[in-house]
Amino acid sequence: MSPATASVEELLALAIRHVNAGQRGRARLLCEQAAAAHPPHAAVQQLLAVLSLQDGDAAAAVELATASLALRPEHAPTVRVAADAWFQLSLARHDQADLAGEAQALREVLRLAPERAEAEVNLGIALQEGGEIDAALRAYGRAYRAREDTFGRIAHALAAANVGRLWLNLDELRAALRNATA
Repeated sequence: MSPATASVEELLALAIRHVNAGQRGRARLLCEQAAAAHPPHAAVQQLLAVLSLQDGDAAAAVELATASLALRPEHAPTVRVAADAWFQLSLARHDQADLAGEAQALREVLRLAPERAEAEVNLGIALQEGGEIDAALRAYGRAYRAREDTFGRIAHALAAANVGRLWLNLDELRAALRNATA
């Protein structure tokens, strides 16, 4: 089989074999050949998204996963890749002190995977740092109701200097989180 005459499925199968052999560079080249020689293919876009995420390029991974989802919406493995890519992008935006970009990326994670309590906590932190304490409390409340083990991180974030609120009674904080409106 010559890459020039191979079908997209053959190129994809070969690329997956290279990924499994730890040869991500070769896998990427085959995926890029498949993308250039054939119409858009959801699985090729998904594999390129995974490779981009593994290479630390969250922005490219988001773009590729989004393209894959456009071709096959709600494909669970691609949704997971997309949510992971958005989460990684949120961390990069946090490191750049881009609170609005971080919050937007975290909202995308939660749109794709609403059960990701850690994304709700991070969204709360970004909102809190941006001075939106009421919105932060709502995000913290959603996180706490989803997973009570987020409480320590939430309490720590809320006690942060200059941007938090001091809760002297942790039971009152738990009650406030349980009752925070969505």
